[in-house]
Amino acid sequence: MSLAGDRQAIADALSTATDVTGHLYRPVKLRHGDAWPLLGALERGPGRAFEVSWRVLVYLPQDGAAASEWVDAHHEGLVDALEAVGFVDRIEPITIPDGDANPYVLQITMRSE
Repeated sequence: MSLAGDRQAIADALSTATDVTGHLYRPVKLRHGDAWPLLGALERGPGRAFEVSWRVLVYLPQDGAAASEWVDAHHEGLVDALEAVGFVDRIEPITIPDGDANPYVLQITMRSE
């Protein structure tokens, strides 16, 4: 599958998780539960093949307690949804720079299988 095909498959898989809407790219207007893949790395595997890693970002509620509760309630569903397209290595809540704000997101690191 191509990277574009992987991106589409990840977005589609994310949309199967409860309260999550998968997108190919970051939406202009974000709502909690919006999720999109970012290419992480292409690493040379056996022969000429590359192993692809992805960072998936999920926009969280912007209140710290609400963000924590959202992660508690949804992280397993996200992993289950993404199993169809890859292997989840790590999940961590982070903030990302966005102009004057640093919104909460859930960062999922995964590998295409």
